[in-house]
Amino acid sequence: MSQATLRHAGMAVVLVLATASANAQGLTEKEAISRFLSEHPQSREMRAAVAATTAETRAWTLWPNPVPSFSREGAGLAEFAQVQQQLPFNGRLRWLRQAGSEAVSAAQSQSEFARWEMISAIRIAFFDVLSAQEREAAIQTSMERLQEVIGILREREKEGEGSAYDRLRAERELSEFEADLAISLASAAEARGRLAAFLGDPTNSSEIRVRGELRGSAALPPLEELLRRAIETRADLETEKHAHEQFVYQSRAAERLRIPDPIIGVGIKRGELATGATGIGSFVAVTIPIPIFNRGTEEMARFRAEAERAEARSEALERRIRGEVAGLYAALETRRTVALEYSRRLATQGEQLENITRTAFEEGEVGILGLLDALRVSAQARRRWIDLNAAAKLAELQLEQTAGAPILNPEVLP
Repeated sequence: MSQATLRHAGMAVVLVLATASANAQGLTEKEAISRFLSEHPQSREMRAAVAATTAETRAWTLWPNPVPSFSREGAGLAEFAQVQQQLPFNGRLRWLRQAGSEAVSAAQSQSEFARWEMISAIRIAFFDVLSAQEREAAIQTSMERLQEVIGILREREKEGEGSAYDRLRAERELSEFEADLAISLASAAEARGRLAAFLGDPTNSSEIRVRGELRGSAALPPLEELLRRAIETRADLETEKHAHEQFVYQSRAAERLRIPDPIIGVGIKRGELATGATGIGSFVAVTIPIPIFNRGTEEMARFRAEAERAEARSEALERRIRGEVAGLYAALETRRTVALEYSRRLATQGEQLENITRTAFEEGEVGILGLLDALRVSAQARRRWIDLNAAAKLAELQLEQTAGAPILNPEVLP
């Protein structure tokens, strides 16, 4: 098999793969997020984590179990049957109930933050696939235009008006585009694999096709407003605040260990009387533990230290959020400006340069090298435009991820 035949066969395979991908059904960003939330095991795991915390904290406020006992003395008849019950009257359960409520709220916030982090990862993978698709389409467009030129050169060569060099040089350029397309398809397959992992069927990642808009159109709110909303919205910050309140309530519950809970016992005694008869009587016993060794001091110290740690984490996290939001805000402004300016220049220069060179080539005023150079520059410009918009979109997604909510695109959440 000749080299030319191999090259054309390889090109056919690449184009078949690209066409199959293009014909697949498109998945929107919102649909991808909905599928993750409804089907992915991690979504169930986050819900189960909240349920586990809820069940655990309910056990904090349960009364101690009653303790029945029976005893029999061998010297004469003496039998005792009683039930003891500790009465939690010192108020400790009330504080533990409030601590449990805060623990559940912290678990819910933590689950919400993990959910948002996963949604952000899905969105980034989604737009990675979208940008890869657009790069494929741009390369295919360039290949189609070059193939038109090659067709013209072949006709000229047959008619004796062109040289084999021109045709071979154009075919060599087409080989470069084929290689670029193969690399783009490989990158797209990798991006589809990452997205498919979130959608629950990684084995069919090659069938994934997405549709959406790569360019961001939502206007940026003022930075101060975005900072305020981020502080109000970030679920991990809420987690630390609930954790702080939980430890404060647990510390107050530990203080109540200084007040002992009485233990009430009631029972029946059956014994032999002095007359030889058997008698039965009831009795009541009250036991009050003396808090000498455990007065809750160690628990109070631990929970107060934990509350201080949670407060410190909250302050550090708030500072980090402000710094990250400000940095990503500036990066997004810059990337959007660069992409917009490049798009404006491309609209006025790109197509015009290619068309002028194409006309000049057909009229014999420009050689094949000049035309190929114009086609190459035009192809590079289209891909650079896609890359700049993809970079701006990534900055937008990262800003929303740091802000804790899709502030610029609230409609994406199901």
